[in-house]
Amino acid sequence: MAAGSSSCSKNLRLLHDRLKNVCALSIVMTASSPISTTTAPSLTPVPVPRRDLTVPLWLALAIAAVATVILYIFFLPLQGTYLGQLLLNRGWTQPVAVFFAWTVLGFTILKAIALFQQTPSLRQIWIPANYPFTTMRDILQLQQTLAQRRTLLPNRCARVLGAFLSSGQREIAVEAAAEDSGSAAAATDASYTIPRVLVWAIPLLGFIGTVVGISQAVSGFSSFLETAQDVNQIKEGIGGVTTGLAVAFDTTLVALVLSVLAMIPMVVVERWENRLLLQIETYINDQLLPRLPVTNTTAGVDRETLQQVIQETIRRELPTQERLQKLLDNLNQLADAVLGDRQQFVATLEERQQQSIQQFERLVTQIQHSQGELLAQVNQEQTAIAQQLRQQSQYIAQLLAESDRTLQQRLQLLETLNQALQALADTGNLQLLLDRLNDTLGHLQPVLRQLAQPRRVTLVEQPSSLDGGDRPM
Repeated sequence: MAAGSSSCSKNLRLLHDRLKNVCALSIVMTASSPISTTTAPSLTPVPVPRRDLTVPLWLALAIAAVATVILYIFFLPLQGTYLGQLLLNRGWTQPVAVFFAWTVLGFTILKAIALFQQTPSLRQIWIPANYPFTTMRDILQLQQTLAQRRTLLPNRCARVLGAFLSSGQREIAVEAAAEDSGSAAAATDASYTIPRVLVWAIPLLGFIGTVVGISQAVSGFSSFLETAQDVNQIKEGIGGVTTGLAVAFDTTLVALVLSVLAMIPMVVVERWENRLLLQIETYINDQLLPRLPVTNTTAGVDRETLQQVIQETIRRELPTQERLQKLLDNLNQLADAVLGDRQQFVATLEERQQQSIQQFERLVTQIQHSQGELLAQVNQEQTAIAQQLRQQSQYIAQLLAESDRTLQQRLQLLETLNQALQALADTGNLQLLLDRLNDTLGHLQPVLRQLAQPRRVTLVEQPSSLDGGDRPM
């Protein structure tokens, strides 16, 4: 209803302006006495183009590209550091996020420079307090002086004065000032569209890197479990899994940090620009518009003739009460339809946002679940490997114990043989054979002492020359 009333008021105002123009034309054509009007300006104003506080986006992109290249060149020798690992060894999303962040920062810096150039103009006195607004020539001179300036405040003032000089009416100048204010606000809001999109895109790149890293970790873990044969291969596979997880979490970390660093200066500069536009609008409404003269368009007109013309014009031009009521009903219906569409749009937008939040929460839950399953599987594999190693060590210990017992038995056999040989030597039989056996035992003694020492080796039992020598005995 409020929107319909506002639209109806606007239409009535336009109808009132049309009535005024018709009345003026009728007065000029029907009045018998001459009419002196001051609505037509005697001088032509200087055309002043509208100026907005815009920043070339291509320049911000160029600054971002150069800054990104310089940053990565600087960190090339520092690949072993933590920051070097974050920027150089964490996938393709890192340089893209850095480029987006530099683009937003470059745009913000260019905006700040432009605002810094505009700020001193607010402290200057563009319209002196004693400046006369009595004649059109004085107003034209002031408009020409302000039109030569390149800052926003004198440009807006020159445009308002140009509208007044063209129409001779203060209301037209007020409407021109309001139109310039709305255009400047719309241009300012539109200039921040792409930086806002980039600020929102940086965390999304971090989430994409997280998904890519977790996918690499899971696929690498599955592949090395299929081909793992020994402990070294398992260690290498676990290293690949941890590398994928590092990519997953480091990309999100860098993206969130970059989005914060890019968003805070942009918000500060945007507030600064809005405050500048508000100060310019306040200056125009307080210092310029109230000082514009109000022209009298009915001086010297016959009152009776004017009343007759107005009555006749009202009778012919103005719609009836029924038509006005019908128009008001149509405007109310249109306002209700617009309000319903807006509510439907807001509801749809909220539903989309809720769906996006739910999808993100499901993604985070899946990531946490996958991480828990991965850690549990790794722990199970480590436990199985430890048990296998314990069994192998026990088996090796048993083999060493059996080898030690076999060696002790052979040493006892050799001692018995030596005693028998000494007995044969005492009896004087087989002296030559005893000498040879003594030589052979002398050669075998160092080897037997060396074998008697404890060692952690795997022994393979084979027949020796001593076994063959014992059979003839």
